[in-house]
Amino acid sequence: MTRVCATYDAITYTCQHRLGNRQLAEQVGTQVLAGLLAKPKVFRYFGLPYSGRIARLAEARLAEAREGRLAQVASWPHLLQALTGLPLEHQEVFVLTCVRGDDDGQLASTLGCDTQIASLRRHRTMEYMRGLAACALPSDGLPEDEE
Repeated sequence: MTRVCATYDAITYTCQHRLGNRQLAEQVGTQVLAGLLAKPKVFRYFGLPYSGRIARLAEARLAEAREGRLAQVASWPHLLQALTGLPLEHQEVFVLTCVRGDDDGQLASTLGCDTQIASLRRHRTMEYMRGLAACALPSDGLPEDEE
């Protein structure tokens, strides 16, 4: 959660300077974070791969904001509340697979189950995260190049 919140703060701060509008910057930050959560394996990376993903998502949303066509979706407090309410079963799988990068075998070993159950739990967690992120993404979802 610390990394997610720090990422949101950094995106919003940077976008506020580029847009000159705090509310638009907050909406861009929320949508970028939702884009990261929709494809959460990005959280295992640091440096350029992580920053590059953020930049691709942010640039598309910044262009929409400048053109006056940025969709207004869920606010950051709404998305943050959804994240803090993430069920423990998904929190554990999320950290193991999306932050640590465990494969299904490692996940099964840590969770004390077989690989098939671990794969099912990973799949369910990824679906849950996509659903959670959907509240803060425009109805068209991620830009095509981000699918």
